[in-house]
Amino acid sequence: MRSIKKLSHSEPNGRDTRANGAAKGRSVLTGDEGRNKLRQKKNAASSGNSKGVTSTRRQVEMTIHEIRNPLTAISLANQSIQEQIQMEQLPDSIFECTAIIHKNISNIENMLKDLLTARSGERTEAMPVDVCFAIENCLSKTNDRIFLRKIEIHKSYTPDLLIKGNPEKLALAFSNIIVNAIEAVKEGEGKIWITAYQVKDKVKVIFKDNGAGMEPEVANHMFEKNFSGKSKGLGVGLAHVKEVLDGHNAAVSVNSEPGTGTTILVEFKKL
Repeated sequence: MRSIKKLSHSEPNGRDTRANGAAKGRSVLTGDEGRNKLRQKKNAASSGNSKGVTSTRRQVEMTIHEIRNPLTAISLANQSIQEQIQMEQLPDSIFECTAIIHKNISNIENMLKDLLTARSGERTEAMPVDVCFAIENCLSKTNDRIFLRKIEIHKSYTPDLLIKGNPEKLALAFSNIIVNAIEAVKEGEGKIWITAYQVKDKVKVIFKDNGAGMEPEVANHMFEKNFSGKSKGLGVGLAHVKEVLDGHNAAVSVNSEPGTGTTILVEFKKL
C-alpha cells in the first residue's frame, strides 16, 4: 500500500494553497492594498460624518441666534416693568408688557421643540413666495421690540411680488435684517423704512434706518461669519442672512455712513 502524503496548507516553497484557491474565485488584495482600501473607506465615512456635523452645527447656531431675539424682548419688557414699579405707576401698558413676556417665552419653547425634533439634512422645497407677505410676517414677530423701543415703521409695497424660495429661510433672513435695524436706532427716535418694488424682472427690497450708521470697513465685513459690530453679538446672524440670500441667488448690498443710518438692498429674480 502506498502511503498518502498529507499536504499542509502551506508548502515548503512558501506558497499558501488557501490563497491560491481563493484567487480562483475572486481577486485577493495584498496587505498594502487592503490597508489602503480600508483607509479610503474610513476617510469616506469620516467625510460624511463631518458634513453631517457641520450641518447640525449650523442649524444649532441659527437657532441660538433666533433664541436671543425673544430673550432681548423679554429683557426690555422686564426693564420697563421695573421702571414703572419704581415710579409707582401701573398703567395699562404694564399688562401689555406681561403679555409680551408670555408670548416670547412661548416662542422660545416652540423653537427649542423644533430644534429637538429637527431631522438632519431635512429641507423645505422652494415654492412661490409673496415677498410683501413674508416681510409682514417678520414684522409681526418683531413688533414687541418695535413697540417697546417706540420705533416708527414706514412701508411701501408693490403688490404681487412673487419669487421662488424657501419661506422659512427667507423669514429668517428678513427678520435678522429688521432686528439689526431695530438695534441700530435710538429708542423713541428710531425710524425704519421698508420698500418692495419691481424693476423689469427683478424684485427689490430696501431696508433703511436712521440709526448710528457704520464705518465703511464695518459695512464691508458685516455679512462675514464671526464678525459683529455689537459688543454682545455672536457674529452669526448676518452671516446666515448672506448664506440664505446666496441660496436664493439674491444680490445684497449695503450703504452706510456714521450718523446717516444704514440702507440694505436685496435683489431677487421675479417669478
